[in-house]
Amino acid sequence: MFDTSEAILNQLVAGEDSFAEFKEVRFGRHGVISPASDDMAGELVALANAEGGTIFLGVDDQGSVLGIPPERLRQVEEWVVNLATENCEPPIRPLFRRVMLPDARGEVRPVLLAQVRRGLYVHRTRGGRWLIRVGSTKSDLTGDELGRLLQERGRRFIFDETPVPTATREDLDQELLERHFSPPVGIDWTQLLVNARVTVADEDGVDRPTVAAVLCFSREPATYLPGAFIEAAVYRGERRHSDDLVHPEEIRGPVNNQIDEAVDFVDRFMLKPARKDVGREDYPQYSLGAVQEALVNAVAHRDYAVAGSRIRLFLYADRLEVISPGGLPNTVTLESMRYRQFTRNQLLVSFLSKMKSRRAGRSFLEERGEGVTRIIEESTTYSGREPTYELHGEQLHLTIWARSSPHQ
Repeated sequence: MFDTSEAILNQLVAGEDSFAEFKEVRFGRHGVISPASDDMAGELVALANAEGGTIFLGVDDQGSVLGIPPERLRQVEEWVVNLATENCEPPIRPLFRRVMLPDARGEVRPVLLAQVRRGLYVHRTRGGRWLIRVGSTKSDLTGDELGRLLQERGRRFIFDETPVPTATREDLDQELLERHFSPPVGIDWTQLLVNARVTVADEDGVDRPTVAAVLCFSREPATYLPGAFIEAAVYRGERRHSDDLVHPEEIRGPVNNQIDEAVDFVDRFMLKPARKDVGREDYPQYSLGAVQEALVNAVAHRDYAVAGSRIRLFLYADRLEVISPGGLPNTVTLESMRYRQFTRNQLLVSFLSKMKSRRAGRSFLEERGEGVTRIIEESTTYSGREPTYELHGEQLHLTIWARSSPHQ
């Protein structure tokens, strides 16, 4: 669509329609101020939920070419990519073209075309609006329309089952795959990976690894999913301040290794005072069983659609904190999470449930649905103080309190 200059100019004369949206771009001190972010995300979602189309950036509503300053083109492109990733669920991946078009005085100016393809899934804005393109405008889907569209597009969007557009089958480690799967007689690896949802076809029909597969079977998931690692740090006091930072570390690799290495990190840096009344008895600050459950929950249930955000693990003098990107899924609340089994990443959970922890010698998810209860009960018994779960925006924040030294 709009493959030639003639086709583009003809569309400007014809005006906006089901496949073309015009947007004037204006800038403020800190970047793009018009169109508004919510409005632009809505246009992306509406086109993806319809038959796709193109947004002409640098063109006003009447089809007049206003252009974008050449030095601002990359900034506008990055702004659109960020909105399409962060403000659209599931993320949308537009294609960009830079074209030179004449304005009303005949001067040639740069215009950015953002092409949106018809979505495989039904999209919505981060604010929860389900929109669709109707003629030259976008409108909210009614309940019946949404139901029909969900049925037509297969099923509800599950992020960890979507293809990673920057990854290929060759980016998965064969040794890790062979350790996890054993192909039945008569089924080759290609078919097995499709059957197990390790790979799925993208919008162009190319088989690519799913988000869950990249997390479990690539040597460095963060190469393809920025933020798919654990940021760990030790502080000498009770505050998060650079002056008190003792040791920072990024824990990377397949997510099963991340969990074990994060527990190793806590074991290595937590205090272990001892009493020697009758022989030596250590008093480590935390129950490593509860710590492991906390990290399993963080890795298994975080929102990987929040690009660039990572799990954070902080050790202080008096507590341990695990911070996970994403709020609680579905209708789960802070009060009910102890009693309800939930998961945001069904495929990832299915892979982890068949993987054994190097430290614990058992499946990471052997006791499905009991993780939060174990964290609370075991940590409370251990330290005498109940852990706390809090929501800070779109982050789940767990605090586990340290056991007091026997010398206090």
